[in-house]
Amino acid sequence: MQPNIVSSNLQETKFNLNSMKKLLTFLIASTLVSLAQANDVQLIVQKVNNNGAVAGDTYRVFAQMPEVTHSLHIVFGDMQNPLTIESTAPFYQHEYGGNSAVNLSDATMQTSVALQYDSYITLGYSNSTDNGMWDIGVDFTEFNEGQSILVNNGGWFMLPTDAKCTADAAGLVLIAQFTTTGVVTGTLNLQGWTSPQQVWQKKGLTFTTTQAQTFGCTDSAASNYSVQATFNDGTCHFDGGNQEQQAVLAVSESKEAVTNSWEVFPNPLRDNLIHVQFKTAIDFRKVASKIEILDMTGKLIVSQMISADSVVGGNRITLTQDLANGSYKVVLTQANKQETQTLVVQK
Repeated sequence: MQPNIVSSNLQETKFNLNSMKKLLTFLIASTLVSLAQANDVQLIVQKVNNNGAVAGDTYRVFAQMPEVTHSLHIVFGDMQNPLTIESTAPFYQHEYGGNSAVNLSDATMQTSVALQYDSYITLGYSNSTDNGMWDIGVDFTEFNEGQSILVNNGGWFMLPTDAKCTADAAGLVLIAQFTTTGVVTGTLNLQGWTSPQQVWQKKGLTFTTTQAQTFGCTDSAASNYSVQATFNDGTCHFDGGNQEQQAVLAVSESKEAVTNSWEVFPNPLRDNLIHVQFKTAIDFRKVASKIEILDMTGKLIVSQMISADSVVGGNRITLTQDLANGSYKVVLTQANKQETQTLVVQK
């Protein structure tokens, strides 16, 4: 009976590998139906302070989306556009780590600080919790020994419905972390959605850790402004301000919160189109609603009532406004309810 069990296991493994390869091929091939070149997608490298827990420097590589509505599903390489990642010195590989974040237990990382700076590839996730990432056609043998990654027929990917495919408030999706005493360079190919019906793809994106950014708040008006920060990661807090600003915030705090969750995107904003998205559809003929935008001194920049005619798809409106770089408060008022969100403009 044992040979039959082994044969069955081998057949099941072969089926799973074939299924994943077919899925990856299908996802990439779907671009032939509808393909948009996401010219504004770029790679951003963050230098992470590892406090000397391991030798060398730690870097995180992100894909930066031009819109919050963009999502990233696949990092891949093919014969015409190979994926390469290499370093002038070996990558740090922890004994309890692995080639991807799928192998990183959050519980283990809490007991081993060094493991938090392991080198790995990923899509959105920084540990194994609920991690739905797959990889196929990627030989990690050399990488697990601290050397390079070369992919010319495969990649790592997630189903488009995974929440981690979506960019964070700064428009970023994590795709790798590396620790090394050397300089890391890479060439990647990315694919995702601008919407469920439109696929974008960008090939030949490059990065180098010599251009690594320090993340933090770059707005000098914020209470957590960091003079060392070179990239605004959307974490600015504004606790002070003049009397006019304080009055606006006091009104916001005194009213009930808006019950229907909403978000402002893209955030950071890089053009003149500001989108306000509600979680569910609203009949604005029955619900009086107003959007206001104030700068951090409390000066009113925009005030607009939301009409039913201005709503797209029942739950999204778009404002056109040329805002200078900096941070703003977006205030939504519905009847006696009010809520405020921070918008960062970074052109």
